[in-house]
Amino acid sequence: MVDVRQLSVKSVKDVRGEISRIGVDTECIDSLSMKGKFLVLKISHLPPASCNIIKQVALSVGTDAAVHRDVITGKKKVSNLLLFGTLKEIERVAEKLIGQPLGLNGIAKELLYHVNGVGGSRYLKTALRRIDIKKKVLIMGVLNVTPDSFSDGGQFLDKERAVERALQMVDEGADIIDIGGESSRPGSNSVPCNEELKRIIPVLIEIKKKKDVPISVDTYKSKVAEEALKNGAEIINDISSFRFDEKMIDVIREKRAAVVLMHMQGTPENMQNHPHYEDVIQEIYDFLKERSNLAVNEGIDKEQIIVDPGIGFGKRQEDNLEILDRIREFKSIGFPLLIGASNKSFIGKTLDVKIEERLEGSLASVGVAIDGGVNIVRVHDVRATRRFIDMFSNIRGRID
Repeated sequence: MVDVRQLSVKSVKDVRGEISRIGVDTECIDSLSMKGKFLVLKISHLPPASCNIIKQVALSVGTDAAVHRDVITGKKKVSNLLLFGTLKEIERVAEKLIGQPLGLNGIAKELLYHVNGVGGSRYLKTALRRIDIKKKVLIMGVLNVTPDSFSDGGQFLDKERAVERALQMVDEGADIIDIGGESSRPGSNSVPCNEELKRIIPVLIEIKKKKDVPISVDTYKSKVAEEALKNGAEIINDISSFRFDEKMIDVIREKRAAVVLMHMQGTPENMQNHPHYEDVIQEIYDFLKERSNLAVNEGIDKEQIIVDPGIGFGKRQEDNLEILDRIREFKSIGFPLLIGASNKSFIGKTLDVKIEERLEGSLASVGVAIDGGVNIVRVHDVRATRRFIDMFSNIRGRID
C-alpha cells in the first residue's frame, strides 16, 4: 500500500542512513545525502556589489538569497544577507565564489566551513592534558566556596565540606570542577583578591591531592588566576572575557591555560538593571567573536578557548529563552560552547518555583543545549544531569 511519511532526519548521518536503507548505489550516497539537510546562513555587513553577486550565484545553482530591498538600487550601502540552500547548493555557491574579488573568496571559505560542519577542534587543550569534547557532553560541576552565591552560597565555605562535595561530584559524573571564590549573582559586590585566594587555593590543592580531575577557577582577576594555575588549576572561567583585568590575557597565554570567554552586559553589581538588546543573538555573537579573535591574536591557542553566551548575566527573561532556543548559532564562532543555566532565575520565573525546585527546568535547558550542539554544561545537580545526558545520548544515538 502506497504511503507518504515525513522522516525525522536531524543530521546528514540520518539522511545517509535512510538513503542506504533504500538501496541506492553506494557511489551516489555522499552526493544525495548533502541534499537532505537545509541551511540558512546569515552573512553580515556586505556592500551592495557583494550582495548582488552572491544572490545571482545562488539563483544560478537553484537556490536564493535575501537582501535589503534597496541593495539593487544602490541606496543601501551595507546589508546583511540570508543564504538558503541544501548542503550541496551551499557548496556549489562557495565553489563559484572562490577566487572572486570584494572579499568573496573569504566568504567562500566560510561557506565551505559550514558545509563541512562547524565547531572547531575535537580537543580542549590545557597545560596538563587534551580533553576530548566531541566524545560526550562534558559536565562542569559548580563548587562555590562563597557565603552569598545564589544557589549554594554558604554551604561549602568549610574546606573539608568543599573538598567532599567536589569528590562527590566527580563520583556522580562531573568531568570538570569549577571553583568560585566570589559570587557573581545579580547585585553582588567584588571581594578583595586575598580573600578570594584564601577561599579557593586550599580547596584546590586538597582536591588535586585526591583526584586527577581538571579544575576550573571562576575568576576575572589575573592574580587569582595566576595563583590558581600555579596550584594545579587548568581552566580559567572569566565572566568578563578579559575586560575587567587586562593582565588576565597574559596569564592565560604564559600558563597555557584553557579559558572560558563569557558574555555579560555590565557587571554583576548592575547587570540586571534594565538590560536591553536590539538583537540579542547578533550582539552576543559579535562580542564572543571579537573576544575570541583577540585571544587568538594575543597568542592563545585556538584549542584553549571556550565561549559562553552568559545565561542570566545582563539578560532579560526573554533573552535567556531565546539564547537557549537558538544556541546552535554560536557554534559558528568555531569554539567549544559552554552553557550555564542551572537553577537560574529565568527558570524560577518561567515555572514560578523556588531555587530548590528548579531541577526539572535546569534539565530541560540542558536537553535543548545538547540538541543545539553545546559541548559543556555547567550545573549544580551533577548526578541528575549525568543520567539525563546519558539517556538523551542513547535515545539520539549520538551527540552532535
